[in-house]
Amino acid sequence: MEHRQRQILWELDRVAWGLSDMGLEPVALKGAAYLLDDLPPARGRFFADLDLMVPRDRLAECEAALVARGWQSQRQSRYDQRYYREWMHELPPLRHVEREIEVDLHHTILPLTSRLNPSPDLLFSEAVAIPGSGYLTLSPPDMVLHSATHLFYDGEVRGGLRDLVDISDLLTHFGRDASFWPKLMERAEVLDLQRPLFYALWFSESLLQTPIPEDAITESARGAPGRLARIFMDATVRRVLTTHHADRPSAPISAWLLYVRSHWLRMPPRLLFPHLARKAWVRLRGAGTQ
Repeated sequence: MEHRQRQILWELDRVAWGLSDMGLEPVALKGAAYLLDDLPPARGRFFADLDLMVPRDRLAECEAALVARGWQSQRQSRYDQRYYREWMHELPPLRHVEREIEVDLHHTILPLTSRLNPSPDLLFSEAVAIPGSGYLTLSPPDMVLHSATHLFYDGEVRGGLRDLVDISDLLTHFGRDASFWPKLMERAEVLDLQRPLFYALWFSESLLQTPIPEDAITESARGAPGRLARIFMDATVRRVLTTHHADRPSAPISAWLLYVRSHWLRMPPRLLFPHLARKAWVRLRGAGTQ
């Protein structure tokens, strides 16, 4: 784990070098942010990639700067390039020719085709500098909201117990400051992320017994879904996240239902159905990538 963390820190250093002529401090997201900010979720974490966010109008410039210094795109098909560049919230992954760590350049935290559309300008406006690193991180409330959104809105939840533990650790860490909770509620409303926050608090408290103030639970219920959606999420998420359900026949079904849900929230039908059909065709042909 320590070796992998050193690799990530070195990759962060090299990316900062690659972008050094641009006068730009990227926002480190998820694991990279936890590591730079020495937050509890960084401890014992295995890092698979590096997620960074830059303003959309600087995205092409950042990509060109990194490509000129040895990073290469990992998705070469025309469909993949279009999928990422027109519809998603990030570029195709980049990887340096000499190293194995992927770098994902984001310009916001949800796909452009998503039903939710949090303003990246609002995220950048409250980003916090990490002295001496060349990077920013999201503010504590926004960091929690991003993790919640990634797990319960943009992701498939499969394998997400680690992500839920991350959310629980962040809530426990930041929640020691009483002013954090009202700010979290305020930011969820401003960024239109009340639904993901509701799920994050609900499952953190019910599955992990995370200490959350009662008024925060009450306030977050304003973002709760209808009764049927809540029953569906409670049943499927619990089966997928809890190990004592893992071998039950209903667990793969629940995982598939959450997979379908994640895509339904991510893309409108006119894009979703051709996309899923193409993925199914690629699998049938035995291709290793889309």
